[in-house]
Amino acid sequence: MTKEQVRFPVDAGTEDYTDEPGRIQDAKWTAARVWRKSRFAIITIINLTVFFIAWELIARFGPFNQLVFPTFSDTMNSFKIGWFGGGNLEGFNNRLLADFVIVQNFMESLKLYSISMVISIGLGIPIGLMMGASKWVDAILSPYVWTLSSLPRIAIYPILVMMIGIAGSWSFFGIITLEDPIQYWVVILTAIFPVIINTWAGVKTTEQSLINAAKVFGASRTQLYLKVVLPYTLPFVVTGIQLSLSRGLIGVVLAEFLTGAQRLGGVGWLIFRSAAVFNAPLTYAALLSLAIFALVLVQGTRAMEARIAPWRQQTKA
Repeated sequence: MTKEQVRFPVDAGTEDYTDEPGRIQDAKWTAARVWRKSRFAIITIINLTVFFIAWELIARFGPFNQLVFPTFSDTMNSFKIGWFGGGNLEGFNNRLLADFVIVQNFMESLKLYSISMVISIGLGIPIGLMMGASKWVDAILSPYVWTLSSLPRIAIYPILVMMIGIAGSWSFFGIITLEDPIQYWVVILTAIFPVIINTWAGVKTTEQSLINAAKVFGASRTQLYLKVVLPYTLPFVVTGIQLSLSRGLIGVVLAEFLTGAQRLGGVGWLIFRSAAVFNAPLTYAALLSLAIFALVLVQGTRAMEARIAPWRQQTKA
């Protein structure tokens, strides 16, 4: 059957048909269709390829000393050894570079990050909802939330040291033991406030017309909150989680910079220590690991947003 032989109804319920060959689209993969489907991936690959080639050329022939700006090939060699092992590491010339050194420190950072983010999100959302729903709770907590959220974490750190101390551990019901609790405090105090503030803003900005319509249909206060306020607030909560995840990663690096360790102090500690001994390839390899992890977080939160609040994706499109 050809396109010309296909007929489509003009009006439902009638037998009158008309030719509309334009209604049928060719399903063959053409160059234009491939480009339309994968243009962003192709552009990203080309962009990164040009960037890495430029990095290699500038490091080799540019004005920078490779002691502080290593080549991309040296960085990837340290990345390979730090993640997958198999390097020639005899002697002490490598300065901190060892088989699996990045992955071992990364697991320490991942533990700190994961536990802190669960606590931050788990506490931040209920606090934000309560502040948005109750004027009394808002009046009581707002001064502390806005003050602490605006303070630099570096300014809070000395107070945490005096109150908690660097050493020691916390045990929760004998199940989970957290070493260096000050690190968790630094990350939590960095990550929790975006969740609180965005959730609070979502509740406060719920459209009054929606609330009035629900009241007209006899919705109780509980039904009003569950059926109107929470769905309206959900995109704000997702945005707060996205900001919290990025802030939390900054908090992890900051905490590891400040507290230090003898060994396996996390990726932040590894960046700081490798830079101190001028192992630039390892420094950049550890930093590249953080960048990849951050990229995974961004894509993961976008996928979560598309699943939880698909109408936002349609609006952006």
